Amino acid sequence: MGKVEIRFLPQNKIVDADIGSCLMQVARDAFIDIESSCSGKGTCGKCLVQLVDGGVDEPHPEEIKHISGENLAQGVRLACRLKVTGVADYQVLGVGGKKHRILSEGLMPEFSLNPNIRKEYIELEKPKLEDNLDDVSRIERALGLSFSGRLPLSLLQQIPGVLRSGGFKATLVLAGDDLVGIEPGDTTSLCYGAAVDIGTTTVVVSLVNLVTGEELAACTMINPQKNHGLDVLSRIQHVREHPGGLDELSRMVRECIDTLIGEACKDAEVERHNIYETTVAANSTMMHFFLGVDPSGIGKSPYVPAFSQGVDVPARELGLAISPFGTVYCLPSVSAYIGADIVAGILCAELADKDERALFIDIGTNGEIAFSSKGKICSCSTAAGPALEGMNISCGMRAANGAIEKVFINDDVEVHTIGDRPAVGLCGSGIIDAVGELIKAGVVEPSGRFVKLQAGDTRPWAHRLQSGDGPASFMLSAGKKGYGPIAITQKDIRQVQLAKGAILSGILALLSELGIGLQDIDRVYIAGAFGFHVRMESFARLGVIPMELLDRISLIGNSSKSGAILCLLSKEKREEAARLARKIDYTELSCFPDYDKLFTKCLSFPTVVPA
Repeated sequence: MGKVEIRFLPQNKIVDADIGSCLMQVARDAFIDIESSCSGKGTCGKCLVQLVDGGVDEPHPEEIKHISGENLAQGVRLACRLKVTGVADYQVLGVGGKKHRILSEGLMPEFSLNPNIRKEYIELEKPKLEDNLDDVSRIERALGLSFSGRLPLSLLQQIPGVLRSGGFKATLVLAGDDLVGIEPGDTTSLCYGAAVDIGTTTVVVSLVNLVTGEELAACTMINPQKNHGLDVLSRIQHVREHPGGLDELSRMVRECIDTLIGEACKDAEVERHNIYETTVAANSTMMHFFLGVDPSGIGKSPYVPAFSQGVDVPARELGLAISPFGTVYCLPSVSAYIGADIVAGILCAELADKDERALFIDIGTNGEIAFSSKGKICSCSTAAGPALEGMNISCGMRAANGAIEKVFINDDVEVHTIGDRPAVGLCGSGIIDAVGELIKAGVVEPSGRFVKLQAGDTRPWAHRLQSGDGPASFMLSAGKKGYGPIAITQKDIRQVQLAKGAILSGILALLSELGIGLQDIDRVYIAGAFGFHVRMESFARLGVIPMELLDRISLIGNSSKSGAILCLLSKEKREEAARLARKIDYTELSCFPDYDKLFTKCLSFPTVVPA
């Protein structure tokens, strides 16, 4: 089997590929971002590339199913179904290469600045015959601390040289009361940390000044694991089916974080070696992948993670290029499906400190829910699926330029796109807006089915509804030239129904356990990018939250990242996070009495929607 050169555009990256290999795998190995919501199974039709130069085999049946004859004639193909046959150039189509909109802002409650990492500048008296105390004891005396022999060997080896080269003037780096590093001279003003939010879809890194508490930069990236599945179960399955899969996914997310740390340092003009601690918040599966721990127990009953406690790890063991004695602290989780990201969110919303009956919802690929009442916190996780993030939708895409994010149906249909660009697809907020407007306009019935049009229907949107012999759909936009029309299909509405039913049933199950009704909720906290960009009126039209609760909603943004920052800047908040993780009760919905019936009941849209 020989090798040939494949060029990917617009990246203009040339890679050597084995003849007969899958083009999608070639792209993945070369870190070329090609959209694939089905993880290369050929069912989503989104991994589009266009042959610019070279030859290919005849189209695969799944390519014929997803690509029009005109586009096939122009060389448009599915990367997951293309075999390398010779030297070729391919243009990556779809949303690849576009700038994605990723939320990095979040609620930050008041706290006292008291980071775990601190620096102390010392000027020691030089040893002499009448005071020949050893170097470590001399440092202990200056600090008023005792290290009790807990010094790492690598640090012990550095102490003599650093002290003598600097005339016994040095800066000590302490983690709590433990000495972890020593630097010549006074470097107390150069003390930084990084806070990381690892989401299933996105990764966010913030660079923070540990002296002032100021956030200096925030950098974001799509989680590179996405090509191995849009949800955690798909990625766990990848690990089971592919030898080396765990190492591969672990390496991907670590390299992503290390790259983002580098970008943040460049933006803030900070040297990487002056970052001494990184705190990480993530769902349980992502945390396992980050640490290289097999998450297989999370993917099957009885859904047991390998660990849930907070974890401290030397940064060098994870390949993060920060200070040589830098550490990584992973926040604690509650269970397999209530991870450290939710603990971080509850910490930011201060649910444990409030007397109000408060509902916390983090809506993403999974929908995590917590309810606080008189100090008691209950939680559950629902399989909302990736539909609310633009995936598993026929014209779905992530939030990037050209994605429809708002829809209005009055006399006709009006769409607004990110960046005011020509429409190329629907992101999560656009999907919710579209379905909400379709319900309001009477296009979609409570059952979720499109209405049946009668001959001569004069409603202004009637010409957009296709409900003949083929699959029913409603056209929102003619779309950008070359991309085709943007439409909502019956299958898309079903995906939204399933997500809505999962979230609402989770909420009602928790309230039932506490003997509380929806009308008794004092405050609703919605975390994540979803809440920041979707119109809550549209969300309510789906029936997830009653209209009367709209004025009680607080959008708290990326609370996972905010919680990671809190644990970076406050030892007290870090200790509180550990207490919270032990305090939060978890309800496994599959064990909730008659949950299947509750879920089925929650699928229906409201019969009467307020104007």
